[in-house]
Amino acid sequence: MAERAISKAVELGAGEHAVVELGELQSGERLLGSIKDLHHDKFMFVILDEGNYKRFMETEDEAEDEEAELQVLEEGDGKGHYRLDADIEVAGKYYLIIESTAAAMKRKISVELRITAEKEG
Repeated sequence: MAERAISKAVELGAGEHAVVELGELQSGERLLGSIKDLHHDKFMFVILDEGNYKRFMETEDEAEDEEAELQVLEEGDGKGHYRLDADIEVAGKYYLIIESTAAAMKRKISVELRITAEKEG
């Protein structure tokens, strides 16, 4: 499969989240790249498959009950710059969810990802 690129600028207001659709990923592909705030301010992210994405997006009360059960491909816990290198084990649609950690600050997040066939050998 040919390499694909995802390049997106995401702006978040205070307490907001944004969703970047990564599309249909195949078993054996690799997700490489970076997710960073342009000013290196802190934010969180999670990459989920379609089933876990739907559970994540449920109402807040329901999501709190199921949050511990979410299966994530990758997640970031509050830094300003992340490097990704994740192998896709299960084919399906995947989503990147970016969340602001600050209550009163806007965030400008740069997403630069490549989806490529996993190296053999």
